[in-house]
Amino acid sequence: MRLKVKLLGIEAGGPLIVALNPKIVKSLDLEPADRVRIMGDKKYIVAVADVSAKISEDEIGLFDEVQKFLGAEDGQYLAIIPEEKPMSVFSIKKKLAGQRLSKDELYEIVTDIVDNRLTQVEIAFFVAAAYTRDFSIEETEYLARAIAESGEMLNLGTKPIADKHCIGGVPGNRTTMLVVPIVASTGVTIPKTSSRAITDPAGTADTMEVLAPVSLDFEKIREIVKKIKACMVWGGGLDMAPADDDIIKVEHPLSLDPTGILLASVMAKKYSVGATHVLIDIPYGPGTKCDLKRAKDLEKRFVAVGKNLGMIVKTIKTDGSQPIGNGIGPALEARDVLYVLMDDKKAPQDLKKKAIFMAGQLLELVGKAKRGKGAALAKKQLESGKTLEKMREIIKAQGGNPQIKPEQIKVGTDIETITAEKDGIVIAIDNEKIKRISKFLGAPNDKGAGMFLHKHVGDKVKFKEPIFTLYAESGRKLSDAIGFADSNNPFKIK
Repeated sequence: MRLKVKLLGIEAGGPLIVALNPKIVKSLDLEPADRVRIMGDKKYIVAVADVSAKISEDEIGLFDEVQKFLGAEDGQYLAIIPEEKPMSVFSIKKKLAGQRLSKDELYEIVTDIVDNRLTQVEIAFFVAAAYTRDFSIEETEYLARAIAESGEMLNLGTKPIADKHCIGGVPGNRTTMLVVPIVASTGVTIPKTSSRAITDPAGTADTMEVLAPVSLDFEKIREIVKKIKACMVWGGGLDMAPADDDIIKVEHPLSLDPTGILLASVMAKKYSVGATHVLIDIPYGPGTKCDLKRAKDLEKRFVAVGKNLGMIVKTIKTDGSQPIGNGIGPALEARDVLYVLMDDKKAPQDLKKKAIFMAGQLLELVGKAKRGKGAALAKKQLESGKTLEKMREIIKAQGGNPQIKPEQIKVGTDIETITAEKDGIVIAIDNEKIKRISKFLGAPNDKGAGMFLHKHVGDKVKFKEPIFTLYAESGRKLSDAIGFADSNNPFKIK
């Protein structure tokens, strides 16, 4: 059957979709969401058939993704035939039934995700299968390899290559921006690809972007890392582990975080940069992604999957019961990082302490420091100014201003300080409420939005003494945040 192209001028935002008249759908014996093969002069593509009475019987409506791939023009005729469902759909059904998937089956699922052969509903069922049935260590390894190998690999041609990762959930936890320059200042290669925040007030990429561009191509990253041993870039701006982004898009609205997919996602990114030694930070406690039981389970599985991928993995379980540092939000967190690097009196000591500990663990793991001596080396590198010098090299190489000072970083000009309602001691800070307030303020999209914490758990406070300050880039957002904070104060004082 040949149909005339009607360009819809609409992006599907994921799967490849075409629109067909109901009579055409019936004549081809199709059901809604069945697939069709569309053949142009030199290319063909498989797309999902959507039903629309607004499309004439002699037309095929092309969404932007299909039009761009085929290079089709309005009024052009294309051949169309029914297409069978990908075999990966049957593999997903198999996993839903509780059976293990082979290496080939997992590679096929990932390939079909990357090539837009699976609908978001089908990817959602894959996520659901992982959530309800879980993956074995071998399945997780195969999935990690498939996700990594579906995109570009960094291939630096050197060893060892260090890396670190935090599973997230703790506001202000910007240890990466200190660990990377500390480790690199000793001569160890540590290319860091990071994510932007989805549910948190800032991710490493969001915060680093305050200091320097993070959307760099592979060749530029290779050039930087070979020259100065390190980088801190946004992984989403690269063709690195592309299937991961499609899976995350489905996980987020469902609020699902299957352990097998979490492990595969993290380890795929480490595998993509050729990491040989990896430190995994697993914060646990109220408001984080896991309790102590899950943290212990993740610890064992990260090590096992890493071993199968040829990596030496060390995990650390850390207290995630309250935010780390003073600043929450990209600009305020970037200020904290610079204060620590400069060994300034305004530096948050909890952030400094954790970064030194983590960098020390990684230096021991790669053999740069003897067991038990890593933290001392990390502290020496930090307080001697060598880490600040390395950070300035990274900022300059990525196109930022290496001489930027904390005070030069712009924060929101709409400000409100919340004070204590009584004398007492801070006995808890609710991570979830901190995140919600920061979201109301506009973080992480508004770089200058966020919170500054004047107090932490265990600190004494007096009546009317500041406990946190809100920063926004618009009065409306500040007002919304104040409204939420008034009835959801994250500080518990006793």
